[in-house]
Amino acid sequence: MMKTLCLAAAFAAVAITPALAQDQGGFYVGGEVGYGKPKNELTYTPTTGPVLKGSSDKTGFNFGGFAGYGTVLGGNLYLGAEGALSGGGGESSKTFGATKVHLDPKFRYSGAARVGMALGESGLLYGKVGLERRKLEASVPGSKKTLTQQGMVYGVGYEQKLSESFGLRAELTRVSYGDKTATFKGGDKLKIDSKETRLSIGGVVHF
Repeated sequence: MMKTLCLAAAFAAVAITPALAQDQGGFYVGGEVGYGKPKNELTYTPTTGPVLKGSSDKTGFNFGGFAGYGTVLGGNLYLGAEGALSGGGGESSKTFGATKVHLDPKFRYSGAARVGMALGESGLLYGKVGLERRKLEASVPGSKKTLTQQGMVYGVGYEQKLSESFGLRAELTRVSYGDKTATFKGGDKLKIDSKETRLSIGGVVHF
């Protein structure tokens, strides 16, 4: 009798697990806040004088929203895609000789694939990779330029559902942008090589 009950419980667990994991699938939207640590490697080339190099880093507050869709395959394999729109980040500056360079990050948007594992009926551990673009305003006294930077964004995250339709998540991501060069009035040039690491927490609404 005991053996029969144990076998029945085991078969029930196997049958229920995929259905519970499916709770992680479907459409969702959410919002998040956090901090970012940028690293901007700068090369300043004045019209006269030597080429100067330096860095401009400052931790800043980030905020944004996201939306996506996911599905669970084979019981617990999670596959999905997500788009995001966000802003914030720390303004920073660097002085080269008598010239002060100022960097001001603007809004950014991204698209990424998410792959992970549904943990029971309420947990989701995932990794993400995709592309991100943002506007960055670079300025010197008397001149400013707005650049469009693009690079790969990747990271890991965990989501915990608190109810059928609401959950909380935390993410650690990093983005590496390609080199961009701003040419100011007068001919001075600034090459910017940017990276940023972000830690965020957010709320997720499932449909």
